[in-house]
Amino acid sequence: MNLISSTAARQREDLARAFSVAEPFRHVVINGFLDPDFCARLAQDFPGFEERHALNEMGQVGGKAVRMDVRDISDAYRELDEFLQTSEFLDYVSTLTGIPDLLYDPDYVGGGTHENRHGQGLDPHVDFNYHPRTHWHRRLNLIVYLNDEWDAAWGGELELHSDPWDAASNRTTSVSPLMNKAVVFETTEASWHGFSSVRLPENRQNLSRKSFAIYLYTRTRPVEETAPPHATIYVPEMMPVDWRAGRELSESDLRALRNRFARLRTQLRYLYDREKHFGAQITALERALAEARDSQRLELQGYAVQPRGAKGLWPDGWAATEFEAAFEPTRRAKAIVLDLWVPNQLQTDQVLRIEMNGEVFNQDLVRGSRTPIKLKIRSGAGTAVNLRIHAAESWRPSVDDPSGDCRDLAYKIVSAQLIH
Repeated sequence: MNLISSTAARQREDLARAFSVAEPFRHVVINGFLDPDFCARLAQDFPGFEERHALNEMGQVGGKAVRMDVRDISDAYRELDEFLQTSEFLDYVSTLTGIPDLLYDPDYVGGGTHENRHGQGLDPHVDFNYHPRTHWHRRLNLIVYLNDEWDAAWGGELELHSDPWDAASNRTTSVSPLMNKAVVFETTEASWHGFSSVRLPENRQNLSRKSFAIYLYTRTRPVEETAPPHATIYVPEMMPVDWRAGRELSESDLRALRNRFARLRTQLRYLYDREKHFGAQITALERALAEARDSQRLELQGYAVQPRGAKGLWPDGWAATEFEAAFEPTRRAKAIVLDLWVPNQLQTDQVLRIEMNGEVFNQDLVRGSRTPIKLKIRSGAGTAVNLRIHAAESWRPSVDDPSGDCRDLAYKIVSAQLIH
């Protein structure tokens, strides 16, 4: 069953053109997105507000409830979930956005039903950019609103921002959260969005801002759009622009300030706790990498044993500026041949100072080339050979590679072989 309305289906090409030229970033608004009768069922079955689904980043009960267990809500939501997995739906969204091979998220991470009560807002933010379990690239947000009535004076309109960090030049587009209106927008490092606090009048306090959201992913994305993994990043509100020195604060002014400071403190506390968690992870990883590096053996072909790990050698064969290895030939060896490769990214050709059992050699390596080096071994079988190499230059891949590889690399040991 195709749950997209016949009108939205017919408008596919026009909607795609609108998406491609929209400002402040690529998006499209679709009125009457779902079949009207089906959308009414979603609104009727919308789950009630429960505190256990309204915990913020610090585990405190807030004014926003999220249900990611979509399939457990009702038959209508199970039908919606089944439809969101179909090629009909995914191909339709691909046509709108020009993004192929879209992937449905069975976990609904951050998605599902969203309900925001009076007083609740959402500061401008960009979303997390990788799925936490699959590590897919997050590409699109699709939101369907489920509110029979809404007035712009109540706040809560979706706001798309060009740059909320720069209030003077920030450009915004607003979308009212009315029934069966859908918004599809691209998730990038510049897709800033949020909504102002919901302010319902006394005779509408029974209402809330209701919506359904799903996020779509791809396994890869263009390199120029790729960024290191990050969580959702918020930009807190500034002081209201119309406030001036000498203003007498009303009770509503104080309430607004308290809410702003509370959100800011919650965000800072969350970032502090996350930084401690990341710091512990980085320390553990650095320790594990150091242990792996110190226990790494040189991949040496020939008859020999290595009494300890090599220093300054990574499991992928890259060597640091200071490299040291020890081995004991079990048969008489005449020489060791090292096949070394130097990346083009070095500023100059590489210069090595090689020490082996008291003898010193100097060797130049040309950037972008492989160079075989043959070193004579003058000791017999069972005698330890100590090899040390100092490199004059190094290169850090993170300068050119978005993977975040921060190692200082001097050259790569393609192969090492004993000549017996």
